[in-house]
Amino acid sequence: MPIRMDQGKNVLQYFFLIWLPLTLLTVFVTTGLIHNQRQGARATATIEQQAQVDSARSLLSNWLSRIEADALYLAGQLALQQSEEQATATFATFQRYHPQYDRIRLLDLAGYEQIRVELTDGQPLALPAARLQDKSQRYYVQLGLQQPIGSVYFSPFELNVEHGEIERPFHPTIRVVTPVADANGHPKYLLVINYRGQYLLDALASLDKPNKSALWLVNANGYWLKASDPEKNWGFMLSDRSDASLSQQYVSLWSQIIRAENEGSATTDDAIYHFASLDFDPRNDTPLSQSLGRLYLISQLSYDQFYGNSQPAGRSLWQAGGLVILLFALLSLMLARSIAQRRASESSLATSESLFRAMIEAAPDAIIMTDPKGTITLMNEQAMVMFDYDQDELIGQKVEVLIPPEAAERHVRHREGYVQDAQSRPMGMGLSLSARRKDGSQLPVEISLSPIHSPSGQLIFCAIRDATERRATERKIRQLNEGLARQNTELQAVNGELEAFSYSVSHDLRAPLRAIDGFSKILQTSLEGKLDVQEADYFNRIRKAAQNMSTLIDDLLMLARVTRADVKLASVNLSRVASSAIERLREGQPDRQIEVHIEPNIKVQADPALLGVAMDNLLGNAFKFTAGAVHPRIEVGRAESEDGDVIFVRDNGVGFDMSYAEKLFIPFQRLHSARDFPGTGIGLASISRVMNKLGGRVWAESAVGQGATFYLQFKRVENEQ
Repeated sequence: MPIRMDQGKNVLQYFFLIWLPLTLLTVFVTTGLIHNQRQGARATATIEQQAQVDSARSLLSNWLSRIEADALYLAGQLALQQSEEQATATFATFQRYHPQYDRIRLLDLAGYEQIRVELTDGQPLALPAARLQDKSQRYYVQLGLQQPIGSVYFSPFELNVEHGEIERPFHPTIRVVTPVADANGHPKYLLVINYRGQYLLDALASLDKPNKSALWLVNANGYWLKASDPEKNWGFMLSDRSDASLSQQYVSLWSQIIRAENEGSATTDDAIYHFASLDFDPRNDTPLSQSLGRLYLISQLSYDQFYGNSQPAGRSLWQAGGLVILLFALLSLMLARSIAQRRASESSLATSESLFRAMIEAAPDAIIMTDPKGTITLMNEQAMVMFDYDQDELIGQKVEVLIPPEAAERHVRHREGYVQDAQSRPMGMGLSLSARRKDGSQLPVEISLSPIHSPSGQLIFCAIRDATERRATERKIRQLNEGLARQNTELQAVNGELEAFSYSVSHDLRAPLRAIDGFSKILQTSLEGKLDVQEADYFNRIRKAAQNMSTLIDDLLMLARVTRADVKLASVNLSRVASSAIERLREGQPDRQIEVHIEPNIKVQADPALLGVAMDNLLGNAFKFTAGAVHPRIEVGRAESEDGDVIFVRDNGVGFDMSYAEKLFIPFQRLHSARDFPGTGIGLASISRVMNKLGGRVWAESAVGQGATFYLQFKRVENEQ
């Protein structure tokens, strides 16, 4: 026997000395080959993506340069024409050979169409004078009139709109506008050309690589003009696709793209990207919504496509490596088989017994093993501690000695039924079980059963866990859930009362106020000329009081809506929200001349609707309290802070005394006379509630006669990786 064991050890040593190094070498070489193959494939894919983007950028630049040249050529031709008939003929001839321009118009300097030629069924058609339109209010006409002679304005790449409706099927359009000079070089007309953008999109589509990288065209606001999925295109014009934008769906990628100068590469969790940009408004003096501006070309190659292309080669290498390893294993096995089998069996049995006993003793649960008749054959230390028995007292006893008397007879039937169809039963199983200690006391337990097949027959493996703490925890959880359910019911009742109150305020209080105001106006009108000055003043006070009360009700309802509003946090461009609020204020007070400075591209984590309420109130207050300033000024910017994103709104208005600052955000508290500055005292309270719901805060700094600064602190937006 010792000789045979020594032979087995020698064979095993030879087996590993020969097979293991060769196997490791085979795996190492195969892994290296696959790595090099993938690196080469990735480098090739990167070069292909860059070439695709470069080709697209060249194509886009050349096509738009050609469009610009065509517009300048037509403008030059029109400067030489002596009549509208000649101009019309020039347009028709030009369209016949350039079908990509489906509409050419000549406008006077007041914005009225003088000539309009459209492609109808492939043929140029001049519209009669009765169908010519006034285009003076169109943004592209107003911006075109600002262009110097010899320059060309490109409108945004968008869908064509006729009579307020988007044309269907879609007609992507770029409007090209350039002034037409007279004989003295002064502007005489305005040439407006509609370019069929589908020609350009089709040309870009020809650069898409089948089963490889896809080419996207994206505008400056992050909306797709050409995407892999056509349902994502034109999200900025179609309400049902408003959330289909690169800036919303690929936030990290979009952040890298807009930070890059002209071109670059990016990698996300699921794709490789190469991108480049072209700027068609290098002066950046036209709003994004009114200019072709910056366009982005993006090549996307998903990892599924990348690995799908390289997977067959990798699979072939692994198959070859596997065959080599298998060959080595078979050769080694043939050398060591007879002795290795005997040694492995003996070693396995000893190891299994040792590991099994160690596992039983190391288990945190009590372990008991029985035969099919319920006789205890094995137990661990945890079982002796749990039931307060010595090992000799339980080995050979029926397991029913650990079962409460009232359940012992029933347990015998259950045990016999389990033995007939023994299956693993996990811990718990929703059963409420109890066990009995040596002193007769009971404890709640959870039991897991598993059948074990051994050479001597079937055994039942029982894992027993003390469930006292868990059941106490479950009772506490149930009590907490019941309490939460009651609180939720009470909260729903309170919300219902608030809804009813809002309805009452909105309907039951407004009607009497409208009646007071309306009948007062009727009486005042019917008694006109019969009232003395004091009586007329009384009527005016009645009407003003009713109107003020109506305004107060509106503000209270707004405050209630803010309080109940659901918060949906997102990354919001506060600069745009503030700009929109300023535009509305300027429209409401067109005679005010006020300087406004808004720091661009301020982004915060907020609910868009609630942020709009806060900015409307803050900027409205700034407008109101700068009414007496000689040179009124409002500034919106970002302040340095370690606690979060802090935004400030500063004005040079009347200011306030900081000793009363704690009253600012309390409803109906006012620091100025309503006669000097009308209002209800609700606006700042609404701002405070908005910031509370957004998880931030608001505070102010001021001095009398030196303006005021309001600070809004938002949750910090973490930089995405």
